[in-house]
Amino acid sequence: MSFEKKVMRIRNSIEFTHGLRRALVSALGLIYFISLGFNVIAVTTLFAISTLMIVIFEFPTSAIADYDSRKKAAMISQFLFFIAFLGVFLFTNFWILSAFWLLHDIAWAFGSGTIGPWAIDSLNIAKKKSKLVRLISQGYIYEKSGWLIGGIIGFLIVSQNFRAIWLAISMVYLGIFLITGKYMIEKNFSPEKIPASYIRKSIIKLKESFTYIFHQDNRNLRALLIGGYASTFSISSLFVALPLFFVAVFGFGPEVIPGIYAISATFALIGPIMAQKLAVKKGFRNSLFLLFVILGLVIIGLTLIASIVVSIILLSILKILLAMTDVVEDSALHHEFSSKIRASLSSINGVGWALANSLAIFLTGISINFLGIANTMFISGGFSFVAAVVYSVGLRGLD
Repeated sequence: MSFEKKVMRIRNSIEFTHGLRRALVSALGLIYFISLGFNVIAVTTLFAISTLMIVIFEFPTSAIADYDSRKKAAMISQFLFFIAFLGVFLFTNFWILSAFWLLHDIAWAFGSGTIGPWAIDSLNIAKKKSKLVRLISQGYIYEKSGWLIGGIIGFLIVSQNFRAIWLAISMVYLGIFLITGKYMIEKNFSPEKIPASYIRKSIIKLKESFTYIFHQDNRNLRALLIGGYASTFSISSLFVALPLFFVAVFGFGPEVIPGIYAISATFALIGPIMAQKLAVKKGFRNSLFLLFVILGLVIIGLTLIASIVVSIILLSILKILLAMTDVVEDSALHHEFSSKIRASLSSINGVGWALANSLAIFLTGISINFLGIANTMFISGGFSFVAAVVYSVGLRGLD
């Protein structure tokens, strides 16, 4: 097997695993906590605080990736995911559950700025637009496949034993941990070895990253980051409210939600392919503007039309659009990143995402409680239009 194929297989396997996790956490996390008797505001506050763990751990973890080993950072991430979901399975006390839920976001901090930079630098394609978009597109195809399989698994397992779903995803992460340890190889990237603690290294990388971002030549990168924060606010708010929307409006039980997500995820598989063609043909700026305008309209349509058939169709379109925006946003960012600090710049993006996601989750819980689910979803759609405007105005020459 060629080195390129080995890189692709490892990266795609990890993306598939993350897709499984995201499907189950997105569809079932809030509902599971509520099923144990905890109220919405308490749980969404926990989720918001948990996301802030990413802010705290992003730079120490990116220092491991940029200064030591991206393989080590990936394996730490996967092992912590294994422990976190095993704990969620084993315990039902709110405070113990909270500790393991916090751990799962710490695990994400180790992995968020690691796998993409490892693959891009290993294959040396950061400035080769078509190959870069193709790599990221394929990764998202596997991630969306994970969403699909996760939805099916969730439907089958939750109908029998709700708690068992967390044991299943824990075992999957144990498996990917063993695979990464045996087969992952680092190439075309030499970590800087400096005699300092990881805290000191984190501070150095933080300074380098901000200097790079605010350099006068990197306006497009700043616009991509700001637009990404607006889009995160929109999407994070939506996916907190959406499961409750299906339960409240259509009276579904929790086991049905993963099944609905699985149906929509089937259509999402074409999103990365469509994004690859769109980005190459229309460029990053025009593609992002168009995608987020349509995304806002679809979210508002979900809010206004109380038909299960139409809702599933719109959710499927939504998943396609989200897959497309993921590919185009990530491709544009990595096109603008420096290889030397690629993991750290990814961490800057991760910190911004975590802050936007945490604030969105917290405010969404309050909004659902006081304004209702439908109005909350309507507001989330508005933030998609904000992202579209930021990309249109802020990006220049990024085609």
